[in-house]
Amino acid sequence: MIPFDSRHIGSASIVALSRHGGVSADPFGTLNVARYVGDNPDDVDTNIERVRVALQADGVAVMSAEHGRTVLRIIDAGQAPPADGLTTNVRGLALLALSADCVPVALVDVKSNNIGVFHAGWKGVLANVAGAAVDQLVDYGSQPGNIYAVIGPAICAVCYEVDESRTALFTDVNPAAIVDARHLDLVAGVHHSLIELGVTVDVMNGCTREDDNLFSYRRHSVTGRGGIAVVLSKVES
Repeated sequence: MIPFDSRHIGSASIVALSRHGGVSADPFGTLNVARYVGDNPDDVDTNIERVRVALQADGVAVMSAEHGRTVLRIIDAGQAPPADGLTTNVRGLALLALSADCVPVALVDVKSNNIGVFHAGWKGVLANVAGAAVDQLVDYGSQPGNIYAVIGPAICAVCYEVDESRTALFTDVNPAAIVDARHLDLVAGVHHSLIELGVTVDVMNGCTREDDNLFSYRRHSVTGRGGIAVVLSKVES
């Protein structure tokens, strides 16, 4: 079982990955798609290949997170340079944003060939990586009103307890992410940023810490990474 949830928007397919359907041994079991967590590299390559087949893609470009707001334009498959977002207009090239408890997001412009992915932890929400990803699509001809965002499963607000000093950082930057003095809702923060830009947003259900079908750093500090992937069909719909 590779998809945890999926969407079809225009000529794009979006898949939020479960932790099942791969070959990695515990504690990375089984569909770990991150090379940096200590897993067997050959197993990671096999898992990424299974994602490629599931998406019927020619190749997969895999994000390398920095926890900032850098977004790269990608035209080739493989491990991308460090960044927290990727965009492309290449049909058949899947983009994969890695996450465990962070917020994974796929972007699709239904009027053009522009797609993108990004992930946002608390640092990414503060840095507005969502805005950076949308801005890059706009730079390549998209209009925010034509962009659809799908937010994949992430840690929920109940499970995401933080120090009050961290919550305070959001007061002037993104108060929509604040639940109370000790809890942040990162999904709400990303949702707010996207809506403010005029993007249509769809949120997939699921808390990564509560659902054993998903990877969670907070549940198991040594674990694999899943995420969200998007690909443009090789034939325009």
